[in-house]
Amino acid sequence: MIFGYGLGSLGQGAAYYFISSYFVVFLTNCVGMGAAAAGTISSVALLVEVMAGVTVGNLSDRCTSGMGRRRPFMLVSSVLVLPIFLFMLHSVEGTETYKTIYYLTFAILFRIFFSGYEIPYNALGAEIATEYDERTRLRSIARAFSIVGNAIGYIMPLAILEIFKNDQVFAWAFMGVILGVCCMVSWIFSVTATGKNVIKITETARTKNFLSEIFVNYRELLKLNAMKLLVVYKAAFTCAFSLFSVGTIYFLQYNLGLDNTYSSYVYVFTIIIFIVSTPLIEKMALIKGKAWQQMIVMGICGLSGIVIYLVWAETLIGCAVFIGIFAVVQSGFWQISNSIFYDIVEVDEYVNMKRREGDIMSVVSVLGTLITAVMVWIFGVCLELSGFDPDITVQPESVRHFLDISYILVPCICLIIGAAALKLFPINKETFASLTSAIELRRKGQPYDQYRDDLNKILCYK
Repeated sequence: MIFGYGLGSLGQGAAYYFISSYFVVFLTNCVGMGAAAAGTISSVALLVEVMAGVTVGNLSDRCTSGMGRRRPFMLVSSVLVLPIFLFMLHSVEGTETYKTIYYLTFAILFRIFFSGYEIPYNALGAEIATEYDERTRLRSIARAFSIVGNAIGYIMPLAILEIFKNDQVFAWAFMGVILGVCCMVSWIFSVTATGKNVIKITETARTKNFLSEIFVNYRELLKLNAMKLLVVYKAAFTCAFSLFSVGTIYFLQYNLGLDNTYSSYVYVFTIIIFIVSTPLIEKMALIKGKAWQQMIVMGICGLSGIVIYLVWAETLIGCAVFIGIFAVVQSGFWQISNSIFYDIVEVDEYVNMKRREGDIMSVVSVLGTLITAVMVWIFGVCLELSGFDPDITVQPESVRHFLDISYILVPCICLIIGAAALKLFPINKETFASLTSAIELRRKGQPYDQYRDDLNKILCYK
């Protein structure tokens, strides 16, 4: 089951990295749209994903299907993702208004069904793995498959664009086929492989006001002090990652003068870092704790990146080092972050006597989506305001200066903020063991005062 669950991350990683890094590039360089319009399309689609994420997280918590609470949503998304990719990466002719409506429509559909898979899939992990270290191992296996997906969504586009450099329209369409098939196959496999031992419920409490229930759930979750710290952690990383992802190809092309061939080498280097760092990240997390591992890596990489900005911002070596250290941060976050958020499930159960894996993961997704939408929009607008012209090879100095700041400096500051939040995070292996033991004793009607000190640390009681 764990292997099958992990395979679902292959398509997830491929789709996420491609859309984050290349969709705006596709719209500007292939379709011929302005940077601001392309950024707006991406941002509006992301805002729709917010609404989809809010909905699907709550619905999956209350789903009474015989397939379990999560798998029906995953299955629907698995079937529809291929045709959506085919249409979304098809280059159409027409007026600017027509193009905007066309690509906005399919960008929205992609975001809806990507969310329809991602949130139930991530929530399912908290049901499969219920122990502190078991969750780390589960997400590490998922991360291994995600790295394969990263290579597909990160490296392959540049290679295909170079192979078919005389027919960019076909190259992008071909990528749509590859990505759609990868998602469909890996997602369907994860649905079928996780059929055993998933949580099933036969009835759920009726609610008169669906939106009101979601609002109450979010309010209760966000009142948890541990959750507040993780919100800062998630927000800080998402700001850094969204700027890094959307800015990479622009920085490499216009600040360093690298074509797609050299850019693909850089991405291969990134994937190698992912592969090498994954077992080390797991080992650090198992020995010292998940939050500790993330705090150390984010803090060190953030400080190192600021040094690069001050000394080697527009050098090939400086860029390679920056991409390398950011790859370590990315790898650790995608491998460990969901496991950290899983532990909020038990905090919620202790405080509110509810298990809301779907709502917890939708909070995570919605937060990331909102921030990504804002950052991508801001990047597109500011890039255009800085004087960016997609029709010229050498951009003005103002564009290069903007890319230096948005691609290196701001992400590094965000990483340091995220590390500071994790420094205060109260859940580790010992306090989590106390929490789960207290919950079990409470279920049996037995006292659990021996765990009071650790419980107070988790709840931040003075």
